[in-house]
Amino acid sequence: MVNENEKLSLLEYYQNNEINPVPIEISDKQSWSKHCLKRRNLYEKHLMIPASYFKGKNVLEFGCNSGENPLYLASLGANLTLVEPNEQVLPRLKKLFCQAGYEKSIVQLENTDIEKFKTQKKFDVVLAEGFISGIAHRERMLSLICGHIQDNGIGVISFDERYGSLIEVSRRAIFKRACELKGVKYIQSDETLAIAQEIFHEEFYAINVSRPLEAWYKDVLLNPFVSWKHFWTYQEVIPIIEKAGCEILSSSPKWGTVDNYSWYKNVRSAKERHSYLLGEWSNYLAFFITGLPISTLGKCTEETHEALSTLIKEIYKYTASETEISMSIKYPEGLSDYLKSTGHEKITQFDLEMKELIILLNNSRNSKELISGYHSLRTIRSLWGFSSPYISFVKK
Repeated sequence: MVNENEKLSLLEYYQNNEINPVPIEISDKQSWSKHCLKRRNLYEKHLMIPASYFKGKNVLEFGCNSGENPLYLASLGANLTLVEPNEQVLPRLKKLFCQAGYEKSIVQLENTDIEKFKTQKKFDVVLAEGFISGIAHRERMLSLICGHIQDNGIGVISFDERYGSLIEVSRRAIFKRACELKGVKYIQSDETLAIAQEIFHEEFYAINVSRPLEAWYKDVLLNPFVSWKHFWTYQEVIPIIEKAGCEILSSSPKWGTVDNYSWYKNVRSAKERHSYLLGEWSNYLAFFITGLPISTLGKCTEETHEALSTLIKEIYKYTASETEISMSIKYPEGLSDYLKSTGHEKITQFDLEMKELIILLNNSRNSKELISGYHSLRTIRSLWGFSSPYISFVKK
């Protein structure tokens, strides 16, 4: 199932398997209200964009999927240009807008992708959530996104962050290994879905999710585009944004302190702010890995980054293999030393459980032993890390 030759695109994977990657339940008043609260929290408290800002604004969204997120913007009074290459999700989008009475909020709906979308207009807000890391020529695509923003307008993207992916890719490895030990082919089927439910149901629904487990199973556990080279880092993304004439506004999760404890008259240039953020990022590596807020910071070095990168790459290599391969993943002592140096009890426990998880992957003799051992890792199973952060930025 997992194919590194990339004969298919991410879009074709979704289309061929009839996948809606993030179907959000908004069919009743309660679920709609909950969805709106989440989106408002994202924009206002994390990305520093007041909900009132969207009223009357021209918004361009790439990859709007089946429309639940832009529907919230329509309720705020935004004028929407929506670009979605997967035609299979468009009937649901149109139905949702029609049922809510916001069909006139859609100025333009295009069934195409970023590169083929052509317009002379500039927009107050340009959005691209959840897909940009996995597309070809992503650096150029991000530059194109920035190019559609008018002066003083705002851009928002989310991307797949390399270091924050450790826990999720470890789940993917546990899932694949369970399939192998059960003698089940690693493809989309009722059998593999049942295995995913057996392993992950409890921990998945313990978090505040917006999509069902089946969608996550298709979009993450089986997705052939969840691979090492499709992951980005802040160190790669921020310079592209800066070169396009934009400046970072905020992020979700919020971690940068560049504006904290600073007098407003001390105005930094975009380059200075970005340099500060990139220099500060390493202080929060344990936070990105685990999602745990920490008040004491471990000693993070280039060797720490390299050790973590090596571990993630080895796990991805295993999950990307189309055939069963011998397990020989090693847990790096450099990463272990860093995690222990934080002095955080739960992070120290996470470190111990990651070692045990690697042992389970390497040595489990049957699926029962693997799954039972994994279910005993209570700290890891309570954590998800931050594999898909958001960034908001302003066109200067």
